[in-house]
Amino acid sequence: MSLGDGRSLCMECLGSAVMDTGECQPLYHSIRDYYEGMNMKLDQQIPMLLVERQALNEAMEGESKVSVFFLLFHNT
Repeated sequence: MSLGDGRSLCMECLGSAVMDTGECQPLYHSIRDYYEGMNMKLDQQIPMLLVERQALNEAMEGESKVSVFFLLFHNT
């Protein structure tokens, strides 16, 4: 499956791919709960936003303006 920005998503990953920011919130909460269970509580909210490749490239060019990026992908 083509994502329209030069990237592709394989059929194996299609069922578990996170395609919008709202879908990643349960994952974020699961990760936060895991670390809290190990007595490593996160005292701040970590912002997460899913973006297309071009937006990520533009942000990386102006990296001094951006504090944190998370990018997870499976390259086929």
